[in-house]
Amino acid sequence: MARDLDFPVIITGGGGCGLSMSSFLSDYGVDHILFDRKTVASALPKAHYLNQRTMETFRLHDMHREIQKKSCPPSRMSQVAWATSLGGNGHLDRKVIHQFPCFGGDDGGFKSQAYKRDGPEGSANLPLCRMEPILRRMAEERNPGRICFGCTVVDFQDIGEYVEVTVQDTAGNLSAYRTRYLIGADGGRTVGHKIGVTMEGRTGITDMVSVHFGADLSQYWDETFFACHFINGECGTIFESGAIVPMGPTWGRQSEEWVMHFGFALDDEARHQEDKLIPRIRDLLKIPDLEIKVHRISHWIIEKVVADKYRVGNVFIAGDAAHKRPPTTGLGLNTAIEDAFNLSWKLAMVLKHNVDTKILDTYELERRPVGKRNADWGLFTFENSAVINAAIGLVAGQKENNKSRFEAVFEDSLTGRSIQAQVKKMIESQSIEFGAHGIELGFTYEDGLKIPDGTQTPEVDPLGQKYFPTTRPGHRLPHAWLVSEGRVISTHDLVGPKGSFLLLTDENGLEWAAAAKRLVLRYKIPIQTARTGESLRDITDQWKSVKQLEDGGAILVRPDNFIAWRSRGPSKANGQELEASFAVLLGLSQPIFEPRQLSVD
Repeated sequence: MARDLDFPVIITGGGGCGLSMSSFLSDYGVDHILFDRKTVASALPKAHYLNQRTMETFRLHDMHREIQKKSCPPSRMSQVAWATSLGGNGHLDRKVIHQFPCFGGDDGGFKSQAYKRDGPEGSANLPLCRMEPILRRMAEERNPGRICFGCTVVDFQDIGEYVEVTVQDTAGNLSAYRTRYLIGADGGRTVGHKIGVTMEGRTGITDMVSVHFGADLSQYWDETFFACHFINGECGTIFESGAIVPMGPTWGRQSEEWVMHFGFALDDEARHQEDKLIPRIRDLLKIPDLEIKVHRISHWIIEKVVADKYRVGNVFIAGDAAHKRPPTTGLGLNTAIEDAFNLSWKLAMVLKHNVDTKILDTYELERRPVGKRNADWGLFTFENSAVINAAIGLVAGQKENNKSRFEAVFEDSLTGRSIQAQVKKMIESQSIEFGAHGIELGFTYEDGLKIPDGTQTPEVDPLGQKYFPTTRPGHRLPHAWLVSEGRVISTHDLVGPKGSFLLLTDENGLEWAAAAKRLVLRYKIPIQTARTGESLRDITDQWKSVKQLEDGGAILVRPDNFIAWRSRGPSKANGQELEASFAVLLGLSQPIFEPRQLSVD
């Protein structure tokens, strides 16, 4: 074996989760190395939807520009549709059953306005096969020579003070490393099993088959569609339907690449007949002479599972190693990147600023409930498709009745129009997948690294559509546009990419600002201070409408733009309330007095 090498952090897994974590750690100044067994980027076009929360996280770390540049433009991902076919000349061909706005796409409607109002960045759409090389390059630029592909973590042992890690390269050579913390972002292949993780939940729900192919659909495709679900009414079975999504790199009707998704029962032997998939695509689209170049066919089993623990000793798991769910709502990679964001700044606090290691306990405390909620939501939205299928006429075992129902959807009669209205209503129920604005931005940390202020839990939309901004501790910092020295910035930009806390108050919060300076001097932990007013103007009164603070009130924001502490009014003790709470929050020296004795009104 090669000689021991020491790194404070080792990441195993170089997908979206691991590469993002590497970039975050580099920005925080944490020495680390990443290993991944593969030698090239993922060839799969999966995990293509990046929601607003992910993009504002990338914005904070200056990782968003190239992704947005290469992403599908908002105008090309503003609608999702259910249709009969793209081609064909039959009386039921080329008909859109119903369509509705999705993901805050640029359609000028209420949902589009809400997305623009509530975040500094819009959603993005870029398949992993083109996104992962971007993330890899950014990680390599920040941490040259230490993003090691073609290297597999084959074993590790946590011996208390550090973890011994054994790595094998493509030539079979073994190297031994020592690290303070090992992060398993490996999809659950190695790390989770070795530390005794149990994945809890449902498995073996459905076999999805995805066909990534090249074809010219420019004369058929609607420019605004993010995705289209095709229903073959002549067959009358659930498994004769499919959904197609453009994959770029040119977007809209000129897209060169596409993915068609099919669902199969696990006992259906047809799922292994890959030679029949291309004829099936042509039949479903009703374009019999379509030239198709297959790039890749992949099978994946739908499951909804969450790890029973995210940490054992000095070993953590993140991303798919910790949670897997159906792809509906696109919560897989987005949840993984938020795992990486949450854990990386806490590691930096321990390794760079000597904060008590108890802060690391809050990673599982915060992220596991979110992982479970997102897994539940993925299954909830996936299973809702059965409601739509039944409304249109796709019920298992009722082939002839299904055909009659499908005909009735387009019947020009009083009954037909009633059925059409009901079908549209059922299709729009899938907005829980394609417009889950509240799910994407509204997740909270009810337990974890925060000081509760005694206020009640705010309103939550049970259908996940509406996001309600709040400055209550444990919630995401609301976005608002501000002007500083002639430059327009978001409240989210105030934290900065180096792992700093933020004390945000106004011109009447001088005592809070002075207390923040004392904290920096005492503990050497970075705290940015920003005071809204003349030098930091709220140009549209957006901050005024969401801050939930009186004049002189203040909030303490974590490096991940989540609120850790709040005083809704001015200090009553020369800012000592903030000092005491900060010490308790991070397990520092004894506070001046207990935060529970302080007024937060």
